[in-house]
Amino acid sequence: MPFNKFVSMLLCICALAINGLAQVSNSTQKEPLRVETYVNTDQALDMVSSLVIGNEAAMIIDLPITIGKAKELASWVKATTDKPLAVAFTSHNHPDHYLGGAAFFEEFPGILYYANSRSANEIRIDAPMKTQEWSEVFGEDNIVQNASLPLTYDYSFFSLPGDEDSPVYLLEHLTGDTIDETMFWIPSIQTLIAADTVWSRDLHIWMADLLTPALTESWIATLDFIRSLQPSLIIPGHSLSNTGLDGSQDLNHSYSYLTFWQKQIESRGPNYFTPREIYDRFDSAFPGLIRPNARFNRLNITAENFGRGGKRIVHHQPLSSFNDSTVLDAWNF
Repeated sequence: MPFNKFVSMLLCICALAINGLAQVSNSTQKEPLRVETYVNTDQALDMVSSLVIGNEAAMIIDLPITIGKAKELASWVKATTDKPLAVAFTSHNHPDHYLGGAAFFEEFPGILYYANSRSANEIRIDAPMKTQEWSEVFGEDNIVQNASLPLTYDYSFFSLPGDEDSPVYLLEHLTGDTIDETMFWIPSIQTLIAADTVWSRDLHIWMADLLTPALTESWIATLDFIRSLQPSLIIPGHSLSNTGLDGSQDLNHSYSYLTFWQKQIESRGPNYFTPREIYDRFDSAFPGLIRPNARFNRLNITAENFGRGGKRIVHHQPLSSFNDSTVLDAWNF
């Protein structure tokens, strides 16, 4: 065989081999984790569920309150990914983040369900009372009568199958609109699923659990911590829309709202203002957030809960006993 022809054949074989290796590499190249969000509207109180999609499996964070909304969420999950749903997490013990779970799980047999240890215990205690309360609001036919209870998850991170190099970190026992919340931090994509530590800039914030100044201080400390993470994307716990989410605007809104409460209302002491005065002050400072057709007016609940002579929310947790923010923020050395 002439030398030139031999060299030509050798180069051709090498080129084919390199091309084959490239195809194998491309076929096995992994995609980064992806987070899709679903706003559970109306009865579900604009709660945001987050679907984390990996290369081999997916997980869901937070489940709506009613049976109907849980079924809607399940349909959306099936339409959004063909990956098996491996696990569900609830971020905290408010019923709008877990009460419809059993209806959702009917669509995904075998799914694992978790919450942090304190939230899991609080849900176990609260679920029967919350079932009765919300059955009176939405009807027994739209509220699960035997709520699914999450297992305790006490690890600081987890990874989805096939994505062991992209762990999801659980930032637990933080204060948001209540105590013992879990945030989900995904460093590989700089995304924070903040649950109810951050509220969307298009909403008034649920404040009724802030029964002491220490709880307010602790929530603000959580927001400072979030800012230090420098996330590119923050997913709030409640929103009217999942468009326009970024790493700062909802965080800034939550911070401004809480510091306004702390300095302009809470600092005056309990029962200083009437409910009407609290309502008007917030409405003036944060205009355009009142929705006339909203099922629940959170600002009105705040005003009644803290205004002189107002109607108080019944709390089953001893929130008024939290008077030391250093205890709440034991994570902050």
